[in-house]
Amino acid sequence: MRPILISLALGFLSVSQADAEAVRFRFVPADGCGNLRQVAAGPNGAIGEQLNGFGWIPQPFNTSFRPNQMVTIRHPYTGRNVVVPLTLPRGTPRIEHRTDSVVFNYGSYTTEVRFFTDGVVDVIYNSGFLRPLVVE
Repeated sequence: MRPILISLALGFLSVSQADAEAVRFRFVPADGCGNLRQVAAGPNGAIGEQLNGFGWIPQPFNTSFRPNQMVTIRHPYTGRNVVVPLTLPRGTPRIEHRTDSVVFNYGSYTTEVRFFTDGVVDVIYNSGFLRPLVVE
């Protein structure tokens, strides 16, 4: 029984880092109308930050996702509407409203819009446990 547990643990730990992924992009206010512009948020000046595997080690992510939705959300800290460019999959998400974020939950895939006190917005695309990040 012990060799089976050891082999399962080793197999679990040796899963490729690309098996659980999240990518974070940062947006800052661009004008008084609520439009946002994307800024570098990743290591080494990359446009995004990719978090891989179980350790969630940040890596540069140099590809931007093409938005297919412009979603207007009230920023909880500034009280103003912001227009967030999102890349959402087909289907109807369960929308979860939290104190500092809004989550578009598709079951195995989530897109989280996280708000900060200075008006900045982070968008985090998360593929879920043991799934590579695939954007349509």
